[in-house]
Amino acid sequence: MERNLNYQQGSYIPVIHISNFLEYYVDEIKKYKTLLDKPYIALGGIVPNLLRATKAMPYKKVLESIHHLREEFKPQKLHVFGIGGTATLHLAALLGIDSVDSSGWRNPAARGMIQLPGTGERIVADLGKWKGRRVSQEEEKRLQECTCPACYKYGLDGLKANGSYGFWNRATHNLWILLNEAELIKEHLDNKTYKDWYKGHLDNTTYRPLIEQVVEMCL
Repeated sequence: MERNLNYQQGSYIPVIHISNFLEYYVDEIKKYKTLLDKPYIALGGIVPNLLRATKAMPYKKVLESIHHLREEFKPQKLHVFGIGGTATLHLAALLGIDSVDSSGWRNPAARGMIQLPGTGERIVADLGKWKGRRVSQEEEKRLQECTCPACYKYGLDGLKANGSYGFWNRATHNLWILLNEAELIKEHLDNKTYKDWYKGHLDNTTYRPLIEQVVEMCL
């Protein structure tokens, strides 16, 4: 809050964090008209909680915190740092988050991982001792039909390649998948078909139960 107040003038926007002090943050920001007049509020601290870092808050508390913030600051647009997976994009859209940023498409690419629509990351290139699920034969068949710029031009071999060449292909693929996922989510929310669509589309075992909770909470 000290930083928020020091930079309350100009184009800076207030940043608060998912934590046990969230209610305090909300109360403090509401005391200052200069902060309330800002068009955006940014929310940090979600990554260590979603990734179950030491002392991470329960998933349910994280989701309730974001929902609470959205309700408390309805005039402002809400930006969240660190959301960049195909499953967490669903959470962001359902909770009314207006914008996100993440390196979640780039960092996995450097570790030999790719995103798949409606599910999590898969290891496609052996680049070290990174942990994760390997891409299956069935998933490789799906990738052969991928129309992203990297897969269209270089195919599965391009995703599996080492060095900068492989990294560029995986990063391009990952970003394309995320952007398309975001478009699909928006389309189905706008058409009021999301409740039926996501059940057949999303098979991420970690976040699917959370998405079901948010659907009941928000739709």
